[in-house]
Amino acid sequence: MTSAGLKGPLIIARSLHGLEWVCAAEVSALTGASGLSLGRREVAFRVGEAGPSLLGLRTADDVFLVAGSAGGIGAAKTDLESLGRAAAELDWRGVLDQVRGVRALPESGNFDVVASLDGKRGYNRFAAERWLGRALAPELGFLFAERVSNEPQVVKTDLTVRTFIHGDSALVTVRLGARPLHRRDYKTSAGAGTLHPPAAAALAAIAAPPRGTLLDPFCGDGTIAIEAAIARPGLRVLASDLDQARVVSAAANARLAGVGISVSRADAGSLRCEVDAVVTNPPWDLAIGWGGRLRESPGAFWRKLPDLLGANGAICTLTDAGLEMPDLLVADGWAIAVRQRLRLAGRVADLLFAAPPGAKTPKLPAGLRDWRARAIAAGVISDTGF
Repeated sequence: MTSAGLKGPLIIARSLHGLEWVCAAEVSALTGASGLSLGRREVAFRVGEAGPSLLGLRTADDVFLVAGSAGGIGAAKTDLESLGRAAAELDWRGVLDQVRGVRALPESGNFDVVASLDGKRGYNRFAAERWLGRALAPELGFLFAERVSNEPQVVKTDLTVRTFIHGDSALVTVRLGARPLHRRDYKTSAGAGTLHPPAAAALAAIAAPPRGTLLDPFCGDGTIAIEAAIARPGLRVLASDLDQARVVSAAANARLAGVGISVSRADAGSLRCEVDAVVTNPPWDLAIGWGGRLRESPGAFWRKLPDLLGANGAICTLTDAGLEMPDLLVADGWAIAVRQRLRLAGRVADLLFAAPPGAKTPKLPAGLRDWRARAIAAGVISDTGF
């Protein structure tokens, strides 16, 4: 958490594990953000006043306002009554006013509760959610939409209360957005293996140059290309894929996002162009396999990459950790700037930022370099992993 003595609401931005430093760099650029601290999967900070800019964080999975905390939360079912009582005593009128400073929120509606628990307990998340929801309904003036399974919520909710129960304490928070930040309005068309948007935004933050040309030769639904175009308005962005259906999807998503990117059908094994950066999420041979000229020899793509990159060009990729791509590229003489493991879609993935053999090692932007060093010093990540 942030240091004592700082004023203003306490905010928690949640991120993918392994990308906390990228999220922190983005948060630090917010006007009024102070007292940043890093934890596993989160960046905590204060702002002078909660405002709509908090919903513009592109590398965060979600963002929450801290309502308060409760101690003495044991592992027995009977402890849930004290949790509900302590949560009900928080300043919910003030909390709702702060949410209304960020987005429209009706005077009454529906709300749900999401609980995260650690350790062995005599109750499950649904019991915790039920106790909290019933205790908070009269304080919020909203109807509690109870969840009884992991199935998607049927009732549309206007507000989500989220609690994180660790050890003997519970942190009670409220989602600032109407839905999680990782759900992009533009992404209405998506297929198998589609990339998590905050991960795509992180790749763009790391490797997309302010000008020049960026290529994603395995664009899928266009997530990387779209996030790069949003982050770098002066950048020319090329997106291609062998699957015509995904090309159509990427073009549709780009139109909804309001960005001008060039989308085409192309075989990544036969590309002929020179670009300043290749930022891509190539097939993991899980949901999506290699195709076209690369079907029998995926390694040909990596050997061809140096020919696609101009002077000072670099790549930034995500690959399944089981493929061991960083080791293979190191053996081939690539200059590695960042080699970072992260958890994505239930698997461990390798993020790699590198330049071709013989080229200078690419440099992270100064802010990212600083926050990466802080994350390593804090033990949130290691130099190559967690």
